Amino acid sequence: MNSLSRQLLVLISACFLALPASAKGTYFTLEQMLQEVFSDVPSNKALWLNKEQKTAVTSVLQRPFRKARIKYWAEGDRNLWVLSEIGKEKPITFAVITRNGTLERIEVMAFREIRGDEIRMSAYTAQFKELTLTEEQQLSDSIDGISGATYSVRSMKKVARLALLLDQWTHSGA
Repeated sequence: MNSLSRQLLVLISACFLALPASAKGTYFTLEQMLQEVFSDVPSNKALWLNKEQKTAVTSVLQRPFRKARIKYWAEGDRNLWVLSEIGKEKPITFAVITRNGTLERIEVMAFREIRGDEIRMSAYTAQFKELTLTEEQQLSDSIDGISGATYSVRSMKKVARLALLLDQWTHSGA
C-alpha cells in the first residue's frame, strides 16, 4: 500500500469515527406490549384528570401538563401506561406496567435521541422492578445513573413516578 492510499484510509477511518453513533430505534410496538402484558388484549381506557391531578402530574414531570386525559390499558389490577417524556431534546416513549401501586416493568418503546439509549437495557430497567411511591411521591428506592445518559435517566424516572401515581388514581377511584 502506497503512502497516498494509507493517508486516504486514515482519513476515511477518522471520518467514520467522528460521526455520532445513532441510538435511535423502536424496540416495542404497542401491539407487542399488549400481547406480552395481557392474556386477552383489552380495549383502552381513559383516566380523566381533575385540576388537582393535573397539578400533581405537572409536579412529577416538572413542566406544564395540559392534557385532560391519559389513555391506558387494564386487565384486573394490572395497568399498561404508554407515556412519553422529553429526553435531552426529543421524546422517549415508555411502556410502564403497574399493579396495585407497584411497578412491574418499564420498557423503552421508542428512542429518538442520538445517545442515552442504554436505559433500555434489561440490566438497567431491572432496578425499577417492584418500586412504589413514597408519601412524598418519590420512587421507593434510588436509581443508578448512566454516564452520558443523564437526560434519558431523568425521563425514565419521571415516567416511572407518573405511572405509579396514575396507577394509584385508578385503584382509588379518584
